[in-house]
Amino acid sequence: MIPFLSREEVEMLRSWEHVAPIFKRRNKKDDVSFKDLAYRMIYTQLIKETIDGQLGEDPTILKTDLWNEGIEVGRDLASGICTMKTQLQLVGTDVSTYVCKSALVATDGLFDVVRATTLLPPFREVFDMIVDPSTVDHMPSRLRDIWIRAESSLLKENGILLISFDNKLNMFTELYHRLFTRKQYPEWTMTPSEVKGLLTRLGFRVIREHALFVPGLFFGTHRPWFPLSRSLTRGTVFEFVKRIELSARSRFISFLAPQYVIAARKEAPTTRLGIEGG
Repeated sequence: MIPFLSREEVEMLRSWEHVAPIFKRRNKKDDVSFKDLAYRMIYTQLIKETIDGQLGEDPTILKTDLWNEGIEVGRDLASGICTMKTQLQLVGTDVSTYVCKSALVATDGLFDVVRATTLLPPFREVFDMIVDPSTVDHMPSRLRDIWIRAESSLLKENGILLISFDNKLNMFTELYHRLFTRKQYPEWTMTPSEVKGLLTRLGFRVIREHALFVPGLFFGTHRPWFPLSRSLTRGTVFEFVKRIELSARSRFISFLAPQYVIAARKEAPTTRLGIEGG
């Protein structure tokens, strides 16, 4: 048992062993929806821009959640990350044994997989970047501070944390969580200001932020009967939406975006204290 977790919270983590096989049966590898493609394209481009703009030639990257690779395989981000740099090293972690095994099989062992929770990480401070794809919002409020502190402890100085979360500013997302999502597995929405405040307090400097995944607002947009489906799936329309989401202005459409993502740099201790290095 993880020392600082209650029995209830340990059971929360173990719940993924129960729900993962159920969702795996629902998500067929050859049945990829428009929403899955939109998610993968938007996040892959954002991750690539961040890697190219912020990291060196041989980055080490940790991905904290393998649900996309093992269960909702249409949203696999890790396979795309592996192709972004020749000598890039990627490690993926997940608390669920089932999810880890599924991810290994689905991606043909393309990257290293470790069953672990970042609440008690089995690593050192070795990563140039951590990709947290909506993992932090599975933590109850008491554990979010611990979670981000642990992520910080795994990053090298000046390392990058790319963290996304379900957006509380979107009332449809909040309502969906309350009525459906939280009844199946632990997940909470968060506001951008809440996460930015937490990051700043724990020694990070925000370098970019985006309201993302607007197509995900419309449940079933890949269905032909949905009024906006044909418009959103047109290449020109989707590219326009993607440009807005990846621009500096995207935060102004937060009320439309189901998810929000922040890239933050881990600052040196002297920088955090406002002391000039000599």
